[in-house]
Amino acid sequence: MYTKFYEEFTRMTNGSYKMIKLSSAKYEKAKNLLTVNFIISAFEVSSFDDAQKNGVAEAIRKMFPGVKVAVTYTRTYADSMVVTNKVMEYLYKSSQMIFRSLKESDVSVRVTDDELFVTVKLTSTFYQMFMEASLESELKDYLECLFTQAISVRAEEVADSNEGGFEFVMPSATKPEYSDLRLITVDVGEKLMARGKTEGVSQMPSYISDVKKECQGCVLCGKLSNISKRFYNNKKYSADNPKNGPEKLPLIRFMIDDTTGKIECTCFPRFDEADALETTLYSAKEVVCVGDVSRYNGNLSMTASAVFACTVDYDSIKESQGKPAPKEYNTVYPENCLSVSQQSFIDEEEKVSSFLKGKTLVIFDLETTSTSTETAEIIQLSALKVVDGVEKQTFTTFVKPTKSIPKEIVELTSIDDGMVANAPRIADVIPDFFKFTQNSVLVGHNIIGYDFPIINRVAGDMGYKFKNELIDTLTLSRVYLKEMSNHKLTTLSKALKLEHENAHRADADVLATWGVLKEIARRMEN
Repeated sequence: MYTKFYEEFTRMTNGSYKMIKLSSAKYEKAKNLLTVNFIISAFEVSSFDDAQKNGVAEAIRKMFPGVKVAVTYTRTYADSMVVTNKVMEYLYKSSQMIFRSLKESDVSVRVTDDELFVTVKLTSTFYQMFMEASLESELKDYLECLFTQAISVRAEEVADSNEGGFEFVMPSATKPEYSDLRLITVDVGEKLMARGKTEGVSQMPSYISDVKKECQGCVLCGKLSNISKRFYNNKKYSADNPKNGPEKLPLIRFMIDDTTGKIECTCFPRFDEADALETTLYSAKEVVCVGDVSRYNGNLSMTASAVFACTVDYDSIKESQGKPAPKEYNTVYPENCLSVSQQSFIDEEEKVSSFLKGKTLVIFDLETTSTSTETAEIIQLSALKVVDGVEKQTFTTFVKPTKSIPKEIVELTSIDDGMVANAPRIADVIPDFFKFTQNSVLVGHNIIGYDFPIINRVAGDMGYKFKNELIDTLTLSRVYLKEMSNHKLTTLSKALKLEHENAHRADADVLATWGVLKEIARRMEN
């Protein structure tokens, strides 16, 4: 039915919409509604405008007078890896015996702008099964609904082999679902780093917010921030064998933000390229990264195998903005302050670092029920608002969790069930904190690895989306306080002679973080 439908649609539109292909059509008699889905190449999306969409819908209405018409579009992207995984996904569902008989080299894919060629090599027994089950034509039909190119599928009979089968894990577990992900238009520039022979980006970046689980071969992009270089022990190092490299090897971490979400990226440049890459990243505004996303302590991060400078087309990003901040505070009210530390800049305005001028900062810290960003519940939230280097307001509250506070957390924070028994629930705190953070930069010590993922997860479940820029004093301390033995907040506070009583309590940690940031800002000035 779909073939005749599309033939008639093509005839009525004089073939004006070659960039789209029919994926499905469904008629709901009770609603008198025909829903038609087309697929369109991710590279054609930006040039497929509203006038063309209206033309498509109008043509279908003429084909079905008196019927309500809804037209949807799905972006697609095809390269050999994506297509191969779709072929194996289909065979996995259709015939486990055939699927398990295949080696990696038995499926070959060639992709051009207009055509997609798939060849499946099968031994005699499985070739016969494949043909008798009409899998050649069914696989073709399946791929027709996923990719815009003309599809060619061919089964090829080969001699038996005793080699092992195709090692394949379902794409839903290891690969992003490219046909479902929303994609971002970017203009790719200079290659900044690449492991292996990567010379370009073969696919468009997906929304960071769409990456919900571990995946391989991801492409993500965004604005750069929180860049730092560190060194780790080279396990292959041997003083007797200089070919194994130096004792310490470099890694560079940074955050990218595409406005839908943020993710920390780590790359491992060659020892002799690390300094140049670090310098280039500081001058670059936006990058596109290729690599694998994994989870640590519940927090997703990317290991980038290739990094390119780019220009992001933010107009190609379409995502809801989330709930607006409430007009009034309802549960937790900020308190004005003249000075919450002994080092306020109020009376010494001339000493304010240029790094702090022109910024509204909200320095915040959480105490929680566990170390996992995926499951931790907040039991204390404290924040300090600083405008142009001057302390303005505090925001602090205990929070009542849904379960009893674990013993080890009580020992660490001295916060017990009795202290939070009459505290508000997090659902009542988040709207007020969201209001408190509007038009500010969020600051914290290890905010990227811990505090922000938690507050963002909890707020996201309630419909609030933090779009704030982030400053992580842990990252900055590694750049500007290199003489420190380590970069824990307690270590930095002691070395800088900052008051930090009640460490591991959110209100005390906020003040310590503010003290560390002021010292970092002073060193930036110098």
